[in-house]
Amino acid sequence: MSSEYWEDIISDYKERPVEYPMEYKEWIEPYSMELANAYEKGDIVNSPVTDETIKKVEKRLNVKLPPSYIEFLKYSNGLLMSNRFTNLLPLENIDWFYTLNQEWVDIWTEYTDDDNVSDEQYFVYGKEQDSCQMRSKYLKTALQISDSAEGDVLLLNPKVKYGDEWEAWWFGNALAGAIRFKSFKELLEYLLAPDEDVEELSEEEYAKMVEKDKDLLKNMETSLMGSIVSGMLDKGFSDKDMISEFEKELASVQEMEKETINRINANLEEEDKIQIEHDDIGFMNKVKEMISKKS
Repeated sequence: MSSEYWEDIISDYKERPVEYPMEYKEWIEPYSMELANAYEKGDIVNSPVTDETIKKVEKRLNVKLPPSYIEFLKYSNGLLMSNRFTNLLPLENIDWFYTLNQEWVDIWTEYTDDDNVSDEQYFVYGKEQDSCQMRSKYLKTALQISDSAEGDVLLLNPKVKYGDEWEAWWFGNALAGAIRFKSFKELLEYLLAPDEDVEELSEEEYAKMVEKDKDLLKNMETSLMGSIVSGMLDKGFSDKDMISEFEKELASVQEMEKETINRINANLEEEDKIQIEHDDIGFMNKVKEMISKKS
């Protein structure tokens, strides 16, 4: 892959509407600042990476980086992607995912079960792939090559290789896992490709999609509960303190619910009185139940 190859793809990508706000530089993560400087100059690409920088980073990480990733960085050292929630970092700023996001990794590895993912389920790529069928243990050794401000991140997985290429992941909480590719090249081509037109779904296809969404939401809820509990533990909360904290919050939400119902019913006829249910109450009860099990 030459610079001309990536130039053709990026040129087509540049023609699409830019969605970044002018305040981009104010809210990006610190290690994306070089990209913000490029954006201020009206571009989404950066200057090419040097051989010296490649050697220095490989020495720091004690790895030989995959060829398609290096070949792209020799065209542009990082990339702003206006239609995605993440951007490729300059090579100097990449690091191990566990180093940059230890808590995120710990939550996923604690609350997911890799043993249930067989080779037949894992080694599926393309449209038939299920983002939930991933192995979270690989997160501990994955290399983070993008920012992660919106809960999505791009990773390279040295534990699964195709020749010299490393498996590449678009990983995120909203995906309830990762969309995986056999190389960085395939990942970036996917991310830069024009959005496909949405085809009308049959009733059967729609039903399958709904069932899959239920599983995704369940996994996301489990991850969020784990994050809440982990955060409280980091602050030194005991199990008893955590349950007490949730009881206070639950009482507050229930009181708000009661006031809301009374306020609405005051304006309704007797036969039209209603009841309101808050998802917050059920969620907090689930977290309390999880903490109790840990006790």
